[in-house]
Amino acid sequence: MIQKLSTLLLLIGLFSCKSKPYEVDLASAKHRVNYHNLDSSFRYANSNEQRRLIKSLMNTDFDLSQFCFPYALQVSTQSDSAFMSGLNRTFEHPFNKKVFSALDGRLKWRLRTFQEIEAAFKRLSILAPKAPLAKDIFFTYTQFAASAYASPKAIVLGQERYLGQDNALIATLPPQQFYDWIKVGMSPAYATSDALLIWLSTNVLKSTDENFASEMIRWGKLLAIMEIICPEVPIHRLLRYDNADYQWALQAERGVWEYLVDQQLLFKTDQELNMNFLNEGPYTIGLPQESPDRMGRFLGYRIVKQFIEANEPAIPELLNLPYHQILKKYEVPK
Repeated sequence: MIQKLSTLLLLIGLFSCKSKPYEVDLASAKHRVNYHNLDSSFRYANSNEQRRLIKSLMNTDFDLSQFCFPYALQVSTQSDSAFMSGLNRTFEHPFNKKVFSALDGRLKWRLRTFQEIEAAFKRLSILAPKAPLAKDIFFTYTQFAASAYASPKAIVLGQERYLGQDNALIATLPPQQFYDWIKVGMSPAYATSDALLIWLSTNVLKSTDENFASEMIRWGKLLAIMEIICPEVPIHRLLRYDNADYQWALQAERGVWEYLVDQQLLFKTDQELNMNFLNEGPYTIGLPQESPDRMGRFLGYRIVKQFIEANEPAIPELLNLPYHQILKKYEVPK
């Protein structure tokens, strides 16, 4: 009787493990991520501390330093004098002062976003031990130049681009440069998704030039992995959709697939096709204007998710799996 009970408990345990193949104990993760609020670190430092900070940043992550200062803030790092004058010019600009004041009140959002990102990297460190992992997360001001950037070591979030479309400062941005759909996308809810996606697409699974299908599946892998390592965030947020757009996309999945097949687009190497179906925009060009943008990424995600549910591959295995092996297993929803 005891032996039968032991066997039954073992089977239950095995079944339980199989039904949750990606569940991990975060407490066992050894990887740690460091939090930085870069713009406040420089704003509240004296001139000597500012010089020390930029030299330290250039020594530890030169690529990131060049993105944050020469590129985003247009502050030269070629000399101390050029850096200090450029930094002072940026900090004293009237519009920038208003932005800094708004960002100073966003501590809770920064910490919540950081915690979501850190938890995701802890899961990734366990599920894919050899995958590159970010060591630092920098929240900074980029003069609205970019939402997210990844160096080989760290992630930058342009935190002003997550103030929300209803923020008065966002409303004042020039409409000829910041279209309405861009402002709608400046939601604080999308920061975690942007951080993880820029890291994975830059350092874990880079773009290919093979054809549209290969890129679609690549994006699908990235999004599906994000869902695995960041289960606290709803999938529509990881996809950068609101719930209404997500529901539209679900209903349109079969139709979009049939369109791509009928028009023989899957294996084309047309960069315009990639831009229309994979890049951000007001909608997916080629589909109705009520469609959300990036429907190619969404379809890739659905194809990869279906494969994962059927096969439960380890993340390293999924990353290395040729796109056509995933594509041929896809069963179009009825």
